[in-house]
Amino acid sequence: MVKIAIITSKGGTGKTITAINLGHGLALSGKRVMLVDCDPHGDLGLVFSVKAEKHLADLLRTGKTTVTQVRNNLFLVTSGGRQLNETELVIANRDGREFILRNALSDLRNVDFLICDCAPSRNLININALALVDQVIIPVSMDYLAMNGARHTIDLMREVKRYTKPNLDLMGILSTQYDVRTNLSQEIYKVLLKHFPNKVFETVIRVNTRLREAPSYGQTIFEYAINSTGAEDYFNLTNEVLRKVS
Repeated sequence: MVKIAIITSKGGTGKTITAINLGHGLALSGKRVMLVDCDPHGDLGLVFSVKAEKHLADLLRTGKTTVTQVRNNLFLVTSGGRQLNETELVIANRDGREFILRNALSDLRNVDFLICDCAPSRNLININALALVDQVIIPVSMDYLAMNGARHTIDLMREVKRYTKPNLDLMGILSTQYDVRTNLSQEIYKVLLKHFPNKVFETVIRVNTRLREAPSYGQTIFEYAINSTGAEDYFNLTNEVLRKVS
């Protein structure tokens, strides 16, 4: 099983859109994929119109949750919304609190990819996610604040590698909201290549209105606008991820 966290400390970088469309892209390629919503905003459940009986909050508290099939080969554990914030306080004083999620999912079977969509913050839930996964994707929208967010995320990864998960690895920096019409996107992409050599995805996610529209219709980009540049970009990202893990 390949376990991936999609995480960055800055919001608005296309993190959840990437989790949705990479997850569905992998599912369409024949892989069995589980999405785990680690963000109290609960956007994955909203997009897929899932109101589960139990959530990630329950999994962390009791070891039990509801797994909902949302598409062929694609499954979802919702976050629990505000309950997830409350759960963080509950588990904070437990022994081995960094490993609760990993232990709860230790018996997970028949899944090829597990993808955690993490909140843009430094918290115990995200540390649990990083202790669970093996690979990290950091989305960076083409602005300097997002690039700074990537640096903070890599600092967090270093701490987790040192104290919690020695084999945690950066799969790649993903350039999102890339505007081919502006010099700024090109400049930031060059800076990423310079500062993160061999760790920037070849695929860039271009600015595309269809990508922003699709969630409001409860669809992935492959369902909403298969002929769009957004679908093309996430198709390419899916294939690039498959190459990296093969």
